[in-house]
Amino acid sequence: EYYMAERSTGTLRCYYRHRAHEDPFLWPGLQDLTAWVDFSLLAEAALAAGFELGGYTTQANFLLAAGREERVERAATDPQAQIAMAAGLRQLLLPGEMGEAIKVMALTRGGVGAPDGMFGRDLRSRL
Repeated sequence: EYYMAERSTGTLRCYYRHRAHEDPFLWPGLQDLTAWVDFSLLAEAALAAGFELGGYTTQANFLLAAGREERVERAATDPQAQIAMAAGLRQLLLPGEMGEAIKVMALTRGGVGAPDGMFGRDLRSRL
């Protein structure tokens, strides 16, 4: 995924007010910056450094396995707040939004286990 043709100009993306662009100097301090990560290379380097691969999955799988959906339902008592929180969660979970595009990797060491969210759909075989 990291080396796909549509990333020929690089992997840095900027977001300002929910709009994507490629100029990190346009609104310094006001925009979010993100970049694609070669998770296969990261996993290899971590293993070589003595870490264990505790899991690799999508953001949607991680949040659902961690019980985020239930926490949102319990947190909002007001119907309007529930609607707003559900809309935000939907953006984090839906495949067309951030749910499948963003990946989560857990690297562990020294007996520390992976977070609960890593116990959903395991995608380590894709690395």
